[in-house]
Amino acid sequence: MRSRSVLLTASACLATVTLTMGTAAADPPTPPPQFGHPPCTVTSSPTSTPQRSVATPQSLAPVTASSPTTPLVSTPTPTATTPTATTIAGCITAFTTPHGNSANVLYAAGDGNLWFADGSNIVRMLSRAPYTQTDFPIPGAGGTGIGGITTDSDGNIWFAEQGFEFIDPNGAPGKVARILTHAPYTVTEFPLPGAVVKPAEVATGGDGNIWVSRGGTPEIDRILAHTPYTITRFPLPAATPPQPANVGPQVLLTDPQGNLWFNYKQVGHTVGDLGEISPFGSHQSTLFDVGAGNISVGPRQDPNSIWFIDVATPPAYRIGRIDTITHAVTKYPVTLTGLPGNISPGPDGNMWITEIRTGYAIGRFQTHAPFTFSEIPLPDDTYAIGLTCGPDGNEWFSTNHVPAPPDNPQGNPAIIGRINLTKHDGLPGLTGPSDVLGNGLAGDLQSLLGGLGHDACPAPTPGI
Repeated sequence: MRSRSVLLTASACLATVTLTMGTAAADPPTPPPQFGHPPCTVTSSPTSTPQRSVATPQSLAPVTASSPTTPLVSTPTPTATTPTATTIAGCITAFTTPHGNSANVLYAAGDGNLWFADGSNIVRMLSRAPYTQTDFPIPGAGGTGIGGITTDSDGNIWFAEQGFEFIDPNGAPGKVARILTHAPYTVTEFPLPGAVVKPAEVATGGDGNIWVSRGGTPEIDRILAHTPYTITRFPLPAATPPQPANVGPQVLLTDPQGNLWFNYKQVGHTVGDLGEISPFGSHQSTLFDVGAGNISVGPRQDPNSIWFIDVATPPAYRIGRIDTITHAVTKYPVTLTGLPGNISPGPDGNMWITEIRTGYAIGRFQTHAPFTFSEIPLPDDTYAIGLTCGPDGNEWFSTNHVPAPPDNPQGNPAIIGRINLTKHDGLPGLTGPSDVLGNGLAGDLQSLLGGLGHDACPAPTPGI
């Protein structure tokens, strides 16, 4: 049986990282990237051979219905704490959360801070020492949990209440909420129309408004970001081929053109369709049958892309990319230790994913030739789920608090983890972009990266 120590102490973090970018497909494969010396153990899959195709979209014009909503206003009492930091896996710094509940959402905001959901609370965490966490209890969230997080044009934080897995037995409506990022940190909650509503995630569209995916219902809603906060409902087409009941959009994000992308999901099961909806004009929608699980925008070096995990034929998983301009699809076979979770761009220009259940790891897919996939193993029962490109030039993740009987019936408390790609707080690590990407950069890729930090992450959503 593997050791399940949650927080393992180690003296070394990253020492060296050598990557090669710009290698032509015909060149001999280069060695897989290394994250550092042990105890940061890294395993790598063989080079992936791309499988390319062009999806045939079906364009649809949704039917709209509008209704105003009366917001509920409250002022939470914030509590500030300094988290305990420990090293795990040798190159990951783990921070405790205020409550240790499931931190299934993690978001890097434009204010340079990290925001995450800790059960039914919203927490703001400084991305640099002393990493202060300010905890805001959300009165209407109860024990239902919190879904996705986004930022509006004023810099305020919006999030979904009652996650997509939640079904209220009394039929209480779900809500979308906004919290001011400055005192008095007023929380405004907007009930969504409908009997039983399960808002999954929120995103800011290119029109500057807040868009909401409804888990278990084929519908996306739009909330005007300012008074009168009108809600407009956009019923979506059924997934193709026809799927059972309780299918709806889950992950929701915005591409550089301002269009919204989502994946279809049945509660507890992935369907596989990837969808695009325009926030402008006739709000045309397009579906792509690509086997998509969770989805993400691409790294800053590859802006016109949506990346996804193809889970259609497990265990033969593939990392997929769709061009947001041409809609061309490319897939790369990968071998995972665990079941795929979320996917996110990194400040190093690669895509990172979380893995759970059959094996616990953080994986990195190299987005240029030779397209290698590497993994950093995590302690058993470490359910890494939230994942984001950090404003400090590191990749960050959050974990769920999930009981794992019979050997770990209480489960591990939730943590916020930082994969140390840069040198901070005296930790042995890296000092700049040349250390992360190597010195043999082709063309102007080094200037394109622009250094580590917030500029290395994807550009802000258009219109905000």
